[in-house]
Amino acid sequence: MLKKIVGLIVLVVSLIGCTSTKEYKEIDRVPFRVEKNKTKSGDYSLDYSFFEDRNLPIPNNFTGKPSEYLIARNDTLKKYGYDFFEGDDEEKALKFYKDLEVRGYGDNSAYWRWKVVLDKDDFFKAIENNLESVYRGRPREVLTLSQGSWKSLKITDGSVGRVKNVEVAGRGRSGVVTYILVTTTEHKYLIAKELNIRKLFALNKKRAESSSDILLYGAKGGAKEYQANPIRRNITLFPSAYFSMEYSGNRVAIYGGGYGHGVGMSQYAASDLAKNHDYNYKQILDRNYPNTKLKNMYSLKGVGKIINVGITNSARGMDHSKVVLLSNGKMRINGSGFKIDVPAKQKIVVENKGNRLWISVNGKHRVKTVNSVNITAHGYYITLEGVRRGHTSMPRYRGDMKLNLSKTNSKGIRVINQVKIEDYLKQVVPSEMPESFGLEALKAQAVAARTYALSDYMKNRYEADGFHVKDTTESQVYNNANENENSIKAIEATAGKVLMSGDKPVDAKYFSTSSGFTEASNYIW
Repeated sequence: MLKKIVGLIVLVVSLIGCTSTKEYKEIDRVPFRVEKNKTKSGDYSLDYSFFEDRNLPIPNNFTGKPSEYLIARNDTLKKYGYDFFEGDDEEKALKFYKDLEVRGYGDNSAYWRWKVVLDKDDFFKAIENNLESVYRGRPREVLTLSQGSWKSLKITDGSVGRVKNVEVAGRGRSGVVTYILVTTTEHKYLIAKELNIRKLFALNKKRAESSSDILLYGAKGGAKEYQANPIRRNITLFPSAYFSMEYSGNRVAIYGGGYGHGVGMSQYAASDLAKNHDYNYKQILDRNYPNTKLKNMYSLKGVGKIINVGITNSARGMDHSKVVLLSNGKMRINGSGFKIDVPAKQKIVVENKGNRLWISVNGKHRVKTVNSVNITAHGYYITLEGVRRGHTSMPRYRGDMKLNLSKTNSKGIRVINQVKIEDYLKQVVPSEMPESFGLEALKAQAVAARTYALSDYMKNRYEADGFHVKDTTESQVYNNANENENSIKAIEATAGKVLMSGDKPVDAKYFSTSSGFTEASNYIW
């Protein structure tokens, strides 16, 4: 989730600063202009005046129902007077994102405000080169104007034409860009939704066919200028879809704010609220997920204490070519018709040969099987050798390991970590939030992460693959950072607690840095 990307975790750890908003207070713990159940009333919809003014057809990509708890919220401080975005007003957007003095919750992140300036031709070339790949990923959300309507027509390299203009065509209530219009010599293209837009704006010298690095500069709240050193070089995923563009001659400047999708809990804001506004974790959760209740997940029917985690290889795919396991304790391999006891510190090597698992111990071949095998270290950590993570190339795991032949790769092996949910969190929370964010923020993160995991667990999202969650941002980042004492304290202090809406766990979205607002989930996905 924050860090839903490996590079994001590293960046977030580096962004911690000393800027404080302690001198400002909320009124009765209610953030400025949060309107309860606003999304339920249905009185807000996207503004389509951009399309109407240009006699363009009205698109229809945002048909999801609003959530009672993932709502638009103002994270700027009342003193600065910014309110929700209403209507098509690019001048207001540009003013907001260029304002380096505006303060808000979590503004000690260097991504609170950011900018990138580049040659317009380089910018257009990057957009041109990115269009086809964005279409390939989500064809229903990359549309071509054809015969008076927006259609999902096949886009291939070379068919795009030369880009002539790139415009913001729509915004959500939070200011997030909902539509980008790209005009080329051949067509008009409409790109919808936050993640597609962030991928479209992958601005790096390779995509721009530039000889120079493309630099992104950041600023914390209350700053008078951007930091001297860039916080990113050669952007492969735009920090957020909260931005505005300013063209000047042959240059384009893009001013923006925030890091991540902008829905649910901003992790920097959670830390700020705890450290500078005396919020406890329950108050942080109430603010970020209104209309929810805390409940013990283990009291829910059908919920066990073990979660199955799909472990990716170093290239982030699911199939491993070879698996090497070792432990400081004795291990046991349990297979169909056999059991093998392995002394401490001896390596188990598993390879896929001829669609069979070949298992060797301490360099000696022991058995081959077409069935899955389970490996336990009787409570000791199990290390996977050669699996690169953010902190090591030899990550160690709590719980047991299950190995299967891949169903999709004749040479692949699937690795599943079977672990207690509370122990799973001990390797999620530090991967998603730095220890320095403080105990109360870590408690809020622990509840959000536990809830997020339970939601996937109950949906059986990856049932066909034999696990409940992945170890990547597609679920939550798992074991990408070392465990730490405060994260463990936070997990144990909130043991079993999840956020519920009615009889279901909520979709507890979280992200790194607010731009000053959060968005209702139905205008992001």
